[in-house]
Amino acid sequence: MIHLAKNRWSSWAVLAVSTLVASVLVTRADPAVAVTDRADYTTRLSACVGDAAADDMFVDVSQGHAFRDAINCVAYYGITQGTGDGTTYSPSQDVTRAQMAVFIARAAKAAGVDLGGTGNARFSDIDDTWQEAQDAINQLATAGVIPSGGAFRPDDAITRAEMAAFLVGLLVEAAPNVRRDSAGLILLGDVGSTSVADDRFPDTDDPEIAAIYELGVTRGASAAEVQDRTKPPLDFNYEPDGTVDRGQMAAFITRALAHTSVRPAGVSAQFDGADVVVSVRDEDFRPVSGAAVDVFWATMDRADSVLSADGTCSLMEVTRADLSLLPCEIDGTDPVTGDDGDAAVEVIGLRRVPAGGAAVWAWTGSDGDTVAASTELYRLDVAEGADVGFASETLITTSVNARKVRIGGSVLYTMQLRDIVGPVSTGVNGTDPARWNLSVQKPDETEPEVQTLVSDRTGAVAFSIGLAVRPASVATGDVTVTYTLTPTDNAPSAIVFAEGTGAVTGRVIFSDGDSSIAPGNATVVVETRSYVHVLGGFASNSATVTVLDQYGNPFPGAKVSLASTGLTGVTLDTGEFTADGRGSYRFAYQYRGSAGGTETLTPSYGETSAGTAGTAATVYWAADAGPSYAAGGAVYAGDVRRRHIVAHDGDGPVLLVYDDNDRFNLRGSPTTVAVFESVLADAFRRGGSTGLSLAWSNYRPGSDRRVTEYSLS
Repeated sequence: MIHLAKNRWSSWAVLAVSTLVASVLVTRADPAVAVTDRADYTTRLSACVGDAAADDMFVDVSQGHAFRDAINCVAYYGITQGTGDGTTYSPSQDVTRAQMAVFIARAAKAAGVDLGGTGNARFSDIDDTWQEAQDAINQLATAGVIPSGGAFRPDDAITRAEMAAFLVGLLVEAAPNVRRDSAGLILLGDVGSTSVADDRFPDTDDPEIAAIYELGVTRGASAAEVQDRTKPPLDFNYEPDGTVDRGQMAAFITRALAHTSVRPAGVSAQFDGADVVVSVRDEDFRPVSGAAVDVFWATMDRADSVLSADGTCSLMEVTRADLSLLPCEIDGTDPVTGDDGDAAVEVIGLRRVPAGGAAVWAWTGSDGDTVAASTELYRLDVAEGADVGFASETLITTSVNARKVRIGGSVLYTMQLRDIVGPVSTGVNGTDPARWNLSVQKPDETEPEVQTLVSDRTGAVAFSIGLAVRPASVATGDVTVTYTLTPTDNAPSAIVFAEGTGAVTGRVIFSDGDSSIAPGNATVVVETRSYVHVLGGFASNSATVTVLDQYGNPFPGAKVSLASTGLTGVTLDTGEFTADGRGSYRFAYQYRGSAGGTETLTPSYGETSAGTAGTAATVYWAADAGPSYAAGGAVYAGDVRRRHIVAHDGDGPVLLVYDDNDRFNLRGSPTTVAVFESVLADAFRRGGSTGLSLAWSNYRPGSDRRVTEYSLS
């Protein structure tokens, strides 16, 4: 899941970084603890690779259409047959409930799910529906994919909430990482996991919608101005009552199918973040088990020399990419596909894709076969800097939101290995777990408590830390516990906290005193958007100021204020305002100006202007970018879900909106939109100065844009 950094909890975040851990450590078993505000069960694999990504030539689906790849993919798997005479797709046409049943039934067939006979699911209103739809509706209900009986409403446009229910029903049948327990709870993760979706959109509590967010099937629909502090903090609305058009339907279904065994016929290959996953399928897309696969690679500048004129493999130009003895030959040491038709192949020597990128080939055959002109090779091109699963940092997250922790309590922390794209399963060598030493020094103990933390097979380790009783030497007041966290065997040296980077030594403060919001104890935070789009010289924003006591509890009735500096043209109420029962007060305000600028919002708490000030937040008010900026301006903020980038054009912050049809460069070399977005997302997650610069050319705002070239460095 992509975690986008927001200007929230910033005042306690600094403390949380410097006060990580203390006392008793209890290492949790796999799976790792899910993290709120992050899609925890996404996959890097896709059903839309190889032949499944080929253009189906629908005349009403343009090259730059946002869902073109997904539309071509559902056509390849027979999930759609187009509209009219089959030459059109009608991507903007709403999907009815009957049509959705047909799409899901066809997707289930592609995934190898046997829905059984049609039966009679006792729907009262489907007799006039065409036969395939009747069969699909009855099959899905009989198999338990959807509820049975009553009115089905076949001609109604399906809502986004109803679509989520269809997709979860499909995934329960077709995906190994989605199940329902005996009580009907949706369980996510490997078999045996009891994890449920821990994120909620502000506008719905539907567990099926939460599940498809956690799986990366949906990213939300529109920005949410106000978050519900009682729920995990997603900043997008889902819009459950909205309808779904055929283009969106294709995207939702293909994202869901990525979690199943659906892959194109023959051999395909892709990265899963740690290995090259080679998939072998028959002509009906069924997994082929026991197939020996061979993988080899070369730098892009040597790729044209790998295959000789007669189609054979030039062994001087290739590097073997697995533990087999011979590249370009099937032998007894090659990996074989499992029951799922996949083989995870370790990539030897390819830690970071070299300058110019690399090409990876995969194929299958019988023992003794060598690469020849007749060999069907699958080639996977990888851009420079792309991930191949070698950890470069450790991300630490925690739910703590207080200056102090009560004596007798504990705090849960999760460490996750990551690379330039996201979570990985192994340490810096790409093969083995990583280890860290955690040393905790408490009063009254002459020697620190030391424990070795070892990453599990997901690249994570979670631990609970607390102080059970007050030390005898500290009779009253706060108790300070210091810690040191040291990367050791195979662990990356960079340790990153979700709230910002920090040192690996620090302290945590425990107390058993009464709740206090006195100066030095109160935490004052401001939540707001990191950027606002200025259109026509006008835009609006909102910011919520919250006061928390030393233990992170809200302080109702607190007097709060908010000051804006750095940007003229802002209309913001001044003075002191009374916080609600959650210790919060929401400020709504406007900006009028010919262009944007950078604003600083400073919250404060107290009966007078001399109260406690909180950590300030920065808001970038961004006008539309101009056609080009060759010098390369600092990247301030953005949102990869909306495909927004806020950068500096020499005069101030501007907004750019990119799409799949654009061209992308990373550090001087062409790259894919996926790698481009991964670098942006990682920078946005960390907040503050991203350290990136962006140049662009041929840009024009609007949905029907020319091809824009972006260069990120």
